[in-house]
This record gives sequence, structure tokens and C-alpha cells, in this order.
Amino acid sequence: MPARPSHLPHNLERNALQKLSGTDGLPLVKLHPTGKRTVAGMIAKGWIEKRVNGGETFRITPAGEAALKAKIPTDAFGR
Repeated sequence: MPARPSHLPHNLERNALQKLSGTDGLPLVKLHPTGKRTVAGMIAKGWIEKRVNGGETFRITPAGEAALKAKIPTDAFGR
């Protein structure tokens, strides 16, 4: 099976984006099972941003909202 294109979130990324959607930000512990490496990758992709204001929280960006809403393509056989 081919790798998913990097502009589409994989399961852990999608899980975190769904949790962050509609909030003003959440700490890393609330994004479990998404971990530090996945969060760092999502920051690098511009899908979330880190905020430090009395504690470290993460907030979804407009690019993250778009990634969450992106249609996941199926293969040529419609599976």
C-alpha cells in the first residue's frame, strides 16, 4: 500500500486535530495517544501552533482545519 501523502493527516494526527477543533487550545496530555514527535511534525506542517501562556498548549491553525476536512482519496478500485 502506498504511503499517504504528507498533506493528509494520518490517524494520530487526525485524532489530535479533531480534539483541537473547536477549542482554544489543549495541553499535550489531552492529545493522548498523540505524542511529542507527532505534535512536532504537525507544527512543522503548520497544522497546529504551540502557545506558552501559564503552560504549554497547542491550537489548531486554519491549515490544520483544512487538513482535517481534506478528502482522503481511495485507490482505483474504490476500496
